[in-house]
Amino acid sequence: MIRRLAQALMFPAIAVLALSLPAVPGRAAGTDVEATLAVDGVPRSYILHLPPTATGHSPLPLVVVLHGGGANADSAIALTGFSAEADAEGFIVAYPNGTGRAKPTAETAGQFSWNAGDCCGAAMRQEADDVGFLRTLVSTVEQERAVDRHRIYAAGFSAGGMMAYRLACEAGDIFAGIAVVSGAVLVPSCVPSRPVSVIHIHGTDDTAVPFDGTAERESSARAKCPPGRDSVAFWAAFDGCRTKPVTRDSVTGIKAEDYPDCKAGTAVRFDVVEGGIHAWPDGTDTPGFAATPHIWHFFADHPRL
Repeated sequence: MIRRLAQALMFPAIAVLALSLPAVPGRAAGTDVEATLAVDGVPRSYILHLPPTATGHSPLPLVVVLHGGGANADSAIALTGFSAEADAEGFIVAYPNGTGRAKPTAETAGQFSWNAGDCCGAAMRQEADDVGFLRTLVSTVEQERAVDRHRIYAAGFSAGGMMAYRLACEAGDIFAGIAVVSGAVLVPSCVPSRPVSVIHIHGTDDTAVPFDGTAERESSARAKCPPGRDSVAFWAAFDGCRTKPVTRDSVTGIKAEDYPDCKAGTAVRFDVVEGGIHAWPDGTDTPGFAATPHIWHFFADHPRL
């Protein structure tokens, strides 16, 4: 994949290569499409996953899945399992690649980051226009596929979660909702244009992006992170929800905090993983709680009104 990506990045025009996924027992497999597009003359790449239902003309939801720092689209596919969820539920998934180092080595060629504001890595240092890239990506997919504009979402892990928060701050006209796993709002001045549904999942024992935040730039993201709950509370306030959340134990080890009565049909939820580390919950260490289907059901219940 890294070699093919390096070759694709040489061409600023949109390039597409369709690849068939291996069949999954008991379920039809979708199709992966690798593509590049140019943003202000800079070539950017992504992988688009199309479920079997994408062959029709009915508009489908779109979920943009953002990898963590030092990772890439391929690793996001493997980490989240969103492609299988898309095949089962009937939505399109885009896995974009962030920005790599200006002079990558053989070891760092496939490692990308996001300009999420006060984070992260090469993307922040190079002031990459990741919001512009992701806007263009969504627009391109809309031109090529039947997309339900009321059901466009973003989900991200770690630095990808921080980027998802930036999209909520600066591209709320596009995204109806976002999902963040182990992230925080790191946009110096977040001035949203409209309400956005937010679900945030965070482990209490996360040492990379600490649950209670960091006083200084000492997290693995080399950023001063606010507590996860503060990021959620910011969105609850902006979305006009009640100040105090309703807390319940959803499954063993998971405490759900829902902020009721949000405006414009939005919702804000904070899922606290007791003892959880810096990871994407897959149901193994959190029986009964897998992040991907949990996030999709939240998205499905909260389209843009």
